[in-house]
Formats: sequence, C-alpha cells, structure tokens
Amino acid sequence: MPPVPGVVPQEPTGAGDAFRAGFLAATAWGLSLERAAQLGNMMAVYALETVGTQEYELKPGQLAGRLAAAYGPQAAMDVARHYS
Repeated sequence: MPPVPGVVPQEPTGAGDAFRAGFLAATAWGLSLERAAQLGNMMAVYALETVGTQEYELKPGQLAGRLAAAYGPQAAMDVARHYS
C-alpha cells in the first residue's frame, strides 16, 4: 500500500491506534482489505499531523478529498457511502 503523499508529521502518538480504527471500521463495513488499509493509512495521517493523541477533527469533505488524491476517486466513494 503506498503512503499518503504530502504528510507533515507532527507527533507519532496515536497513529497506530488511528490506523487500527480506520482499518477495523472499513472491514466492519464490508469493504475490501485494500480499502481498509487505505482508510487506516488516512486515519494514521490525521493522527500524525496533529499534536496530541485525539486532537484531530475529521470532516467528511476533507477526508474524501484526501482519499481521492491518495488512492483515487473510487476509494473516496467507497468509504464515503459509510459516513455520509
């Protein structure tokens, strides 16, 4: 799985937990393991880019845009069906 481009890491605390949360959410939704890894990567990026373990804020439009930029529009659409 390629990494998310353009990440500016601030603090690694919580990135593993964020990855796990995204991965498990996607698998619970019935998405493929590839999509689960992509969402996990994206969640980890949000944690990496924020100081503090749960200080990041997820906004559906921003998440969809970043998923599309990193993994293509189909990835964003597959995930967006579950949080819109």
